[in-house]
Parts: sequence; structure tokens; C-alpha cells
Amino acid sequence: MEPGEYDALKEKARRSDTSAVELLQFMRTQKISQPELVLSHGAKLLQNPRRLKSEVWTVYEQVFLAACAAGNEVWREHCLKKLTTKWPNSIRVERLKGMREECCKNYSQAKKIYDGIIEKKPEDTVAWKRRIAVSKQNGTLAETIAKINEYLDSFCTDSEVWHELAELYIEAGSLSRALYCFEELVLANPRDIYQILTYAELLYSTNELTQARQYYSLACYLDGSSLRALWGLVAVSMALAEKDKDKEKDNKAKLDALQNFACDKLQQLYRGAGAHGKLACSLLDQEFKAVKAE
Repeated sequence: MEPGEYDALKEKARRSDTSAVELLQFMRTQKISQPELVLSHGAKLLQNPRRLKSEVWTVYEQVFLAACAAGNEVWREHCLKKLTTKWPNSIRVERLKGMREECCKNYSQAKKIYDGIIEKKPEDTVAWKRRIAVSKQNGTLAETIAKINEYLDSFCTDSEVWHELAELYIEAGSLSRALYCFEELVLANPRDIYQILTYAELLYSTNELTQARQYYSLACYLDGSSLRALWGLVAVSMALAEKDKDKEKDNKAKLDALQNFACDKLQQLYRGAGAHGKLACSLLDQEFKAVKAE
């Protein structure tokens, strides 16, 4: 997306139906969620659906989804009726019926619809995910975790769902299981610094200090200006130094070197951050000297 492209399309859509169609296409491809805007233009276009030609059914679906998000019952029911009449046996339309039941808080009926779709078409990942969403809205944490694990048994490369499962395990206080999820995420994208840092923090929280140091070091290697990575490296190096203070000198030298590296980088970054940065730099320097003196 080019800077200003979306705003320009919105401005054109106010004056031209053709531009309104282009705007709706753009919002679909760019995954822009502004249901009120979709309803505003889509409802106007659907008053004379023939002019949409091949786009008409796509716009009906887009307006239906926007109506669900915005709580517009009139357009939600109108679009669903049109789509059901056109494709009475469509699994895609069946999923939309499930979403309508979710909007009406008829969760058991929505689950029944999704279960039926999965039985007919086990590879339908959208139905699986909608069923997980129903569990999140109306089920227990344990039930949602079970549904996600069931999904991942069949679709184990879905990083988005691995991340969702990790967040639920953290919420449940099961950090060891969350660690396993982040292992999968790091394997799937070994240069994603967010995944690496979260994995390092979980390792630190579960007292896997040596591994935590390795992943904080990797994060610093990938982004030497990441405060989160540098502070993590300082913290884990200090924890390891305390834990291993009676061990061999070579190991202590390595830990000191890591601490020196991280503290030097932090001081460099804080020096360029104005008065508050200078204060932080001074406090960091005092703290580091106090630790070394112990």
C-alpha cells in the first residue's frame, strides 16, 4: 500500500460508484477492517446490484461480514438471504450462517453448523477457526485450549494458531507448554525477533537461564538497538553470574563480557535520548559498577 493511497480512494469513492467498488476491492485485498465504511458504500451499491456485474456476490458477502461486525441486523439478514438463495448448498454460505448464529449469541447452533461443515470437509480451516472462536466466546479456557490442540493435530504449520495457543497457556499459568508453542514459532520463522525475545523471556521465567542467554544473544545479534533484548541479556547474565559464582573463571569471564557488551550498548542508546536518556544512562552505570563491586 502506497502512502495516502487508501485516503485517496476513500475520497474518490464519495463521488463515484466505480471508485466505491475499487475501494471495497482494496479493503478486501489489504484486509482493512472498517465495517461502517463498507456498509456505507456497499449498501448504496447493492441498491442497484446489476451494475456490480461479477462483483455483486463478493460485495454481498463483504457487506454481510461488515454488518455482523457493526451489529446491523437488517443488512446482515438481507445479504445472507440473497447469498443463500443464490447458493443454497454452499459450504461457504453455511459458514456465514454460523457467523450469523454467533452474532445472535446462539453459540450451540453455531457450533453445530461448524461441526457439520468439518464433518463434510475436514480441510476447511475457516470452519475449524470459527469453532475455536465459539469456544473462546462461550466456553472455558480448558475447552478452548483443547479445541486449538485438536486443530493443530491436523494443521501443525499454522503459526497464528500456535501463537494464540501460547497466549492461552500463559493465561492459564502453564509456561512450560507456552514454551513448546514458541519453539514451534521460532522454528517456523527463525529471524522473527518478537518470537525469539518472547521465547527467551519464557526460558528466563522457567529458570532455563543458559538457553535464555543464548536467545537473548541471538536477538541482540539480529537487532543491536533492541532495548528489550539488551535488558534481557543484562538480566540473564547477572542471574547466571550469581548462580555460577563459584564455578570456573572462564565461564565468569564470558558472562562479564556479555554484561559489558549489553551495558555499553544500552548506554550508547540512552545517551542519544535527551535528558531522560542521560539520567537512565547514569543510573545504569551506577548499578553496573555496584554489581561488579560485589
